[in-house]
Amino acid sequence: MTQPGTPMWRQAFDAAERRVTPHAENLVRTPGFTTGVTLLRRAQNLARDTARDVSARAWHLVNLPAGSDLARLRAQIGALDREVRRLTVQLENERRARAATDPTQEETDADGAHPTGGARPRPPRRRTQRPPGA
Repeated sequence: MTQPGTPMWRQAFDAAERRVTPHAENLVRTPGFTTGVTLLRRAQNLARDTARDVSARAWHLVNLPAGSDLARLRAQIGALDREVRRLTVQLENERRARAATDPTQEETDADGAHPTGGARPRPPRRRTQRPPGA
């Protein structure tokens, strides 16, 4: 069963495995095991969801974003990024098509536009809006 030169820990493991495996096999094949695992998994999910909801409410009480808020914002930013890339490609294709049909025509629709690779001017900062009477 065990080969000569096998480490002692491996021999101990193999001996324990030979004794435990038949009992474990019998246990996992019972209908009660499946029911128990299902109930345990549901309890874990319920506990995790409850803890997540409580922590989200706590973050919102102190006016901070919860993890679900950040995940939603990341998804929105990703969608916006994909849309900007799609529109940029479409705009470039249209500019190339226009330049191919009339190479002498200057681009007049881009007056005042900044190059895409350079620094962009910052938008004006908004002031804090306060409720009337404050």
